[in-house]
Amino acid sequence: MNQNERICHEKTPQGIQAALDALVMRKPALSSLVYSFGPVLVAKAELTARLSENEVKETDLPEFDWVRFSKGVQLFAITGLMDFHKEFKQAAQMILPPIAAAFPGIRSDIESIKNNIADNNLDAGECVQAVMANSTRIIKALAARANTTPDILRFALAQISGPFKEIQARAFAPLVEEHKWLHGHCPMCGSFPVAAGLIGEEGDRWLQCSVCAHEWRFNRHICPRCENNDQTLLECFSDQDSPVNDGEQVNVCKLCNTYLLTIDLRRHIDPVNMDVAVMGMNGLDLQAREKGYSPQAETLWHLMER
Repeated sequence: MNQNERICHEKTPQGIQAALDALVMRKPALSSLVYSFGPVLVAKAELTARLSENEVKETDLPEFDWVRFSKGVQLFAITGLMDFHKEFKQAAQMILPPIAAAFPGIRSDIESIKNNIADNNLDAGECVQAVMANSTRIIKALAARANTTPDILRFALAQISGPFKEIQARAFAPLVEEHKWLHGHCPMCGSFPVAAGLIGEEGDRWLQCSVCAHEWRFNRHICPRCENNDQTLLECFSDQDSPVNDGEQVNVCKLCNTYLLTIDLRRHIDPVNMDVAVMGMNGLDLQAREKGYSPQAETLWHLMER
């Protein structure tokens, strides 16, 4: 597929910071949100920029695995995750400080996790194993060692591992080019989308994964979360307080009671960072939740509200 048919992204740390600054200028009411969570986006971009797709081992899947893939089994479940224990400590020191600042209610726990990783009390290999195996047993043992709860440690490990999943998704993207994926969850990691972008003359809908940032084309008239295609149960609305030329809207599904933020990128000339775009649609996000809908994938600021 022609790369020009995809979302034109801005993923450099400098570009993301510029987008955050522009968002504050355009929507001053979102300044507290931007100042809390913008540094997390920049830190993750800085870590991703330091990593190399060449570190991901090449894989040649047999036809049987591609049959599994076509039936909805995400690629990472077939190949496994990359081993990132060598870079784990550096990643923790980059990602956890802005996470601690963004979540004052668990700041002491996040700082304890960061310090335990720095002191090797939380072994990098064990932490990576917990992520790769999604092992509750290992996470409980590590949490006790760091004097925190399993849920907080799981959250911290998910934040640290995100950029590595993004790098692996980028490296594996060429593998899935020739294989159909007709499902609403991510073909790489299996997570649901955080947002959608409309591009091209026909307004094709591209979904962006909430975890690994992979993007895939998906039918505009089907709900990604439950794959409902009953048009009487699908609706969309815009923010009446936002300029029409922003092209921002929210798609809701009355069957699974979820919503997905969508931006019409045909109205944007410059590259867009979808995470910043989602932050900028906080007004629409609030309206959807006030109507009783839940996000198809939670953002960091949703977690803060728990």
